[in-house]
Amino acid sequence: MLQKCLLSFAFISLLSAALVAQSPWPRSKAGFYAQAAWHFIPAYEEIFPRSPGYSPLDRRLSENTFQLYGEYGVSRATTLTASLPLRLVTAGDFLENFATPETESGSLFGMGNVSLGIRQSILKGNVQISASLRVDLPVDNYDDATGLSTGYKAWTALPMLSAGMGFGRGYGFVYGGYGFRSDNFSQFVNLGIEGGFRIKKMWLIGFSEWMVGLENGNVNQPLRNRRTALYINDQGWLSIGVKGILEFNRFWGVLASAAGASDGQWVPKKPGFSIGTYFKWD
Repeated sequence: MLQKCLLSFAFISLLSAALVAQSPWPRSKAGFYAQAAWHFIPAYEEIFPRSPGYSPLDRRLSENTFQLYGEYGVSRATTLTASLPLRLVTAGDFLENFATPETESGSLFGMGNVSLGIRQSILKGNVQISASLRVDLPVDNYDDATGLSTGYKAWTALPMLSAGMGFGRGYGFVYGGYGFRSDNFSQFVNLGIEGGFRIKKMWLIGFSEWMVGLENGNVNQPLRNRRTALYINDQGWLSIGVKGILEFNRFWGVLASAAGASDGQWVPKKPGFSIGTYFKWD
């Protein structure tokens, strides 16, 4: 049973930093938060298809991302956010799921989709509510021989509302947004929840996210890109995850997380992980 559950996981490589960005709490004026993290998916052989079941790959794929994420409070109600990912994706051994391989082996390194955002507090009190807008820049880094890509070749805009509250040594928040992608990509809905509690210097956190493509786009992507399913149209997932944060003091700390999907579309069937460190000043 445990093995079956683990095999159903699909790690979303940037989920850890994304959850920081979706928090409803703004930074203090001139306060900032900086995080450096490594996100990785070990070699996987299957992805979730559009219909129930599984879809085999012709080669083992693996993904690694080094990401810098930051927040800066321009006022007590307004926070700017930015994310800079560098990605390495690799196509390895031929899996003999097909008579002959449809892609070649190899690796591709390059920039992922850089994100810029703004979060505005609209209600303060026992319940904190914020509105945000995130814009992802397009990436044109694709190798047709391997089918590998490091990001969406499209602009993305994601307006979002987030609401949360703190209680004792714990907190919780929910968020929801409607995303737009250019160049005939489908629009998408993004919903999620996170909650955690503190034990001495350790935060223990659980989270879940739902991402669904609305299948209203008709972008024409290369056949080999669709074979690897890296940053293709209508990707989606219902994810669950856990995260731990160890605070050394009020400035420094380390974090580790694992996230996955109990169901999905065009995302890998493989557990994945994230480790990182942060510095903050509030």
